[in-house]
Amino acid sequence: MSITYSLTMIAALSLCSSCIPFQSVFLGHPDKKDAHRFPSNTIQAEKDCFQFKVANPKTELRVNNWTHDQPSFENLNTLCTNHAVRAFLVIQRDSLIFNYQSTNLAINQKHVSYSIAKSIVSCLIGIAIDKGAIPSENSTVIKWLPELSGTKFSDSLRIRHLLNHTSGIKPSIATDARLYYGRNLESEIEKTTFECAPGTKQKYLNINTELLGILLSRAVGKSLSEFTREYLWERIDMCEDALWSTDKKGMEKAFCCISATAKDYAKFGRLYLNKGKWNGKTVFSEDWFNKTIRRDSTEGSSLNFNYSWHIGLQKYQDFMAIGLYKQHIYIYPEKEIIIVLLNNREDKLIAERVNWWNIFRQIGDQL
Repeated sequence: MSITYSLTMIAALSLCSSCIPFQSVFLGHPDKKDAHRFPSNTIQAEKDCFQFKVANPKTELRVNNWTHDQPSFENLNTLCTNHAVRAFLVIQRDSLIFNYQSTNLAINQKHVSYSIAKSIVSCLIGIAIDKGAIPSENSTVIKWLPELSGTKFSDSLRIRHLLNHTSGIKPSIATDARLYYGRNLESEIEKTTFECAPGTKQKYLNINTELLGILLSRAVGKSLSEFTREYLWERIDMCEDALWSTDKKGMEKAFCCISATAKDYAKFGRLYLNKGKWNGKTVFSEDWFNKTIRRDSTEGSSLNFNYSWHIGLQKYQDFMAIGLYKQHIYIYPEKEIIIVLLNNREDKLIAERVNWWNIFRQIGDQL
């Protein structure tokens, strides 16, 4: 999630009150406390609760960790304790085979996940299309966001462009700051401008998903949280309520800011592992799954990102939802593996040196 700015730049922008909220100067980097710093809507869980089976822990799992100048061969528990890991789950064939949780956290701790929300919004768009609330991902965005009308290129903006971050919308640090710290998310629609035609090039922007979230809410006639509860959370038997941060008016920050338990994130991974089915029932269509989890370089897109999901290596056919500070829901279909990684903010150099995708694949190779 591209909202980590230098405080110097934010302070400079704050001299213009129309640029960014003054609150951003004091709060600075997003962090684990943000779930309770902002207002939020609750996504309620039902009494029915799916539990992964608990298997004997795979203590023999070891990985190469390149955090330091020389690689170290270490077990997963050591890896987690040496990094800012809050929770790390490895699930195979519905059995929990590795479960690390930082000692100062509760068992049902809610973890902020940042841009993992983008993949959840992608799922919700698919559900809305299946329901007929949205005709297709090829629908024009101004049908639901008329505030964009009259802006150059707005007539050609389609839902798929927002999903693929090929909208052509002009990037802006001030926009990102207002989205995260501001009071009125819908007011950003009429501030939106384009730097190129939609479908020309890919640029990962939070505003793309926020526009999707507002569009979705208007299309289904209810809040994102209500829609998520009714058509996702309840249907995949989540065990705990989740929180979705909002602006002052109750509009969800669709591009980020869902807080849930590690095991409930894993259930979202399980849904995608099973191509939209949950215990034999369809939550979203396999057609939507196939459109989402695929390689597509048309219309300025790239081979490793599609419909707000990160597409892995051809060899593994793996894919993942990713958030700021290396939050991950990783899915390796061939071996029926789901890995959930949730981190605190870590030293930038150390965070860059640990290659979590490589570690996930090392785990998969041993199972």
